[in-house]
Amino acid sequence: MFIMDCECHMLPPADDIKYFPLYQRNQTAVRNIVQRLEPYAMYGVREIQGLKDTRAVRKRRASPDPEESATALVEKMDESGVAMACVLPESMLATSFGARMQSTNGWLAKGLAKYPDRLLGVCNVGPVIARGVKNAIWELEHLVKEMNFKAVKSYPVDDTPINNRELWPFYEKIQELGIPLFLHSGYSWCIPGRSANAMPWLLEDVCEDFPDLTILAYHMGYPFTDQLNMLAMKYENLYIGTSLLPYFGHGAGRRAQVLLAEAFMYAGSDKMVWGTDFAANKDEVLILKNIQISEQVQEEFGYHPITEEDRAKWAGLNLARILKITPPQAKTAL
Repeated sequence: MFIMDCECHMLPPADDIKYFPLYQRNQTAVRNIVQRLEPYAMYGVREIQGLKDTRAVRKRRASPDPEESATALVEKMDESGVAMACVLPESMLATSFGARMQSTNGWLAKGLAKYPDRLLGVCNVGPVIARGVKNAIWELEHLVKEMNFKAVKSYPVDDTPINNRELWPFYEKIQELGIPLFLHSGYSWCIPGRSANAMPWLLEDVCEDFPDLTILAYHMGYPFTDQLNMLAMKYENLYIGTSLLPYFGHGAGRRAQVLLAEAFMYAGSDKMVWGTDFAANKDEVLILKNIQISEQVQEEFGYHPITEEDRAKWAGLNLARILKITPPQAKTAL
């Protein structure tokens, strides 16, 4: 099965900005959420309840490296069986009071150049309003035409609401370039950030005015998954990214099954895109390969089981189609 991660991140060392209070608060917020949810995400609620000390579970997992290099990412991909990955820089300019972005597109491009057959660049030219729409458009066009970036990410929580009309020229340029827009949707777990800027229903205005703009909404719009599911059913150009599903669904249990089954039911298997938001995490790959809608959940809610065709589309075929690339095994078969 061809597996392609729609959301991985590379970050340079942050020693030079760690003294900023907003950076410290951001790291604390992320760490709190990860520490509280990760054991349940990777091992499931029932397994955790059987352990006296959840810290023992955390010790079984490698602590996150403050620097994520392209080489380290590809090594993790090899270990977990991920063929390709979309890699993003992080702006989060506000965490250092505008001193610098956490990672830049130029820095990211240097790492990706080492693995052109495995890693695809997704640029981040935000915060668009703070930097200026014209400036963001200039960099976007340069990165796509001159540096081979395949998509662009919008992070509205540290910028402006998704449907701010000031962004319309930016969306027009993305549509003109023929690349997809990837964006954070739903709750923001970072500081500073405003979840209200990324509510899924704000996508309705964008989908209405830009029907030819392919949009991939990360994180299933959680916890507002119903709204994103309905919008993805309504608009052909809107796709659902399932990155962080194990966190929201406590592993592969009933909650995760319901979240996944509803997205499949409303949007359809052609609209589902798998990803991690981490570095091709092997535990999430196992969930991708093995999660199924149990007979009990099927009977209770009327959901359909996940077919192997559904799983293959979700795992990578849909993302390859969005990005207009040919999966490696298909190349071999030709």
